Formats: sequence, C-alpha cells, structure tokens
Amino acid sequence: MRNDNSAMLSPNPFNPGSPIDPSDFVGRMQELENFRQKLRQTEQGSLASMAVAGGYGIGKTSFLHKCKSIAEENGALSIYFSLNEMDVLNRETLARMLIERLQEKVEEEVILNRISSRILSGLKKIKITIASTMEVELKEDVESQPFPNLHSALLSAWGNLKADKKAIVFLIDEARVLERNRADLVLYLRAVLEQLQIRKIPIMVVPGGKLTISGPSGSGFSPLVRTFPPVILENFTSIESKAFIRKKLEPVKISISDEVMNKVHGVTEGHPFVLSAYMATAYSKLKQSEKEIRAEHFEAADIDFVKRVLSHFFARFLDQAGKTSKLILTEIAKNGGQITLAELSTKLNKEGNELSPYLAKLTQDGAIIRINRGEYKLFHKLLVDYILT
Repeated sequence: MRNDNSAMLSPNPFNPGSPIDPSDFVGRMQELENFRQKLRQTEQGSLASMAVAGGYGIGKTSFLHKCKSIAEENGALSIYFSLNEMDVLNRETLARMLIERLQEKVEEEVILNRISSRILSGLKKIKITIASTMEVELKEDVESQPFPNLHSALLSAWGNLKADKKAIVFLIDEARVLERNRADLVLYLRAVLEQLQIRKIPIMVVPGGKLTISGPSGSGFSPLVRTFPPVILENFTSIESKAFIRKKLEPVKISISDEVMNKVHGVTEGHPFVLSAYMATAYSKLKQSEKEIRAEHFEAADIDFVKRVLSHFFARFLDQAGKTSKLILTEIAKNGGQITLAELSTKLNKEGNELSPYLAKLTQDGAIIRINRGEYKLFHKLLVDYILT
C-alpha cells in the first residue's frame, strides 16, 4: 500500500540551545541598529567597538551571528570564534587566535572567490612566536623585521586587505573569561585598539557573553565601558515572541492563534531559550495530520516541561552554587520568586553585609536579578517551580 507522505509531520522547527540562522533572526532592532552605527564609525577609522551581554539562553550567540552577517553584507571581513575553544588563555594565545582566525577567514574568502589568493599569501607570512620575555612577536618571515606587538601585526594584515574590505570585525563569543585577572585581557584589547585608532585602522572587536562589563560604578570594570559599551540583551517582548514563533512555523505550514501565543509569552516571559523549548515541546505533541498548535498541546507539554525539558537548563544555577547560595535561591523560591535583603536576612538569620557577596555572585551568574536597591528576584518564574520540586 502506498504511503501518504502528505500527512507526514515536518521535523520540529524549534531547536532550543542552537543559534538562530541569521535569516530567521527576529527582534533586537535597536540593538542591531547600535551595531550598524558602530560598524559605520569603524569604517571611518573611529574607535567603535562594543560588547554583547546577557544571561544564559538570552540569544547572545544568535545576535553575534546576525552581526557577522550584517558586517559581511556591508563589505567587512567578519570573523566569529568562541573562547570556549581555548585551553589556555593569555595575551599570547589570544593574539595567536586573532591572527590565525583572520587567516582562516581570508582562506575561506579565497575559496569562495571573494578575495585574491595573493592577499592570502601575504597574510600567511604573519607568524606568531613567543619570546623569552613572554611578549608577542609576529614575523612575516625569517629575514624580515619582527612585529613587536599585536597591533602592528593587525596593521600589516589591514594593509593586505584594505583594497577589498571596508573593515575587519572580530566577534568573540563566550568572552567572560576576558574579565579574569582584573580584566587584564580586556585592557590588552583596548590598548591594541587605541594604537590602531591612531592610524585610523578600521578594526572592531565585539566580545559577547555573561559579561559584568555593565557592572555598577566602582566595580573596577566600569571604566572599560568607554571602549566596549554594552548592548544588554533582554527577554523578547510579546510582539517579538510572536514574530519568532511565526517565523519558525511558517516553513512547516503549522498555524497558531494570537490567543495561544499570548499564553506562550506569559508562561515563558519571552526568554528566548525557554520560549523555544516550550514551543518544541508543544510541537512534539502534534499528531501527523494536525496543522495547528492549540492550547491542548501546551497543556500536554506542561506536564513535564519544567521537570524534564528545562531541568538541564535550570540545573546550572543550583549545581554551580555553594551551600549558602543554594539556601538563598531556595528562600527566594519559597517567597514566590522575589525577596528583599531584609526578609532574606531574617529568614537565614544572617546579617545583610554577610549575604551581599553571595547575592552579587548570584546576580553575576544570572540566577537572580537585582530589581531595586536591596530587592531581588529569580531570573525566571519557572525557576521557582524547578527549585521547589
């Protein structure tokens, strides 16, 4: 008997945890315009880098990939990489990564016939060696005068590329590690960019991650905001949530009503990862012949959504917390997801100044949000259910 392929359900279009394809990207209009503005400034030789910050699952990697696509459309050489790839990170290994990834990107452009192989030959001559003083030296060949630092190597790289590209844009994911050791590596990047600025070299660096670059004044890190002003990614608005859902469902020809999408936004609070996970769970409840996701599909998904689907995502906030931090998270959950420092101090029988460092660390890690002076809440209401169950 012949199979009826017309009744086959398309593969689940929602893939929580994976970056969104730039062509499917929705929302973040103001943040993307901020990037475009910085890119225009960079092309004019101005110091115009920025940072991308936000909590787990908020869409930082997707945003960086969208910025990469925008930069390429505007004629820049756009280089994305993650610092998760680095076993050891210091000035020398970071410099090596920047140069090697630039070379790899140019090689890719040559294969696609976008750049002359002559340019690649010039860039391939730039080598990195580590001197006994632990300074970075970049050499074109054995006979030539060595480059004494990273900025002069990038200056040479731009000399090879300027006839074909408007700028060089480095997009660095998982960049939180740059803040270690009193933000030494961020200071290093800033110094390199300032040297390039003197020669009006159009190079832009965009670190992204769970950065504290937007921290309060006096944190020791806030002066760097001048070089890397942060774009802070937050939850989707209701309009952005609906646009995201429709964008994903349109290719698979599955419909959903505005009323149901309003319910989805209310449950997920527009958090991109939670939203995608909730939609993926509901989609998995569709039968082969169904063409619409309805309220009953989400009711079926609710049974195990928090306990099973979100458990891996939420577990990091408890697994990585110490004993006192776990007590704090539990008390906030018991209090409905929101608490004041005074209430917490009474419940745990500890002074406020004793709890403050733990609250600061939980805020930095993204488990809680400081909503007012001395007032905190869990970053997502579903985390309340996860902690209590």
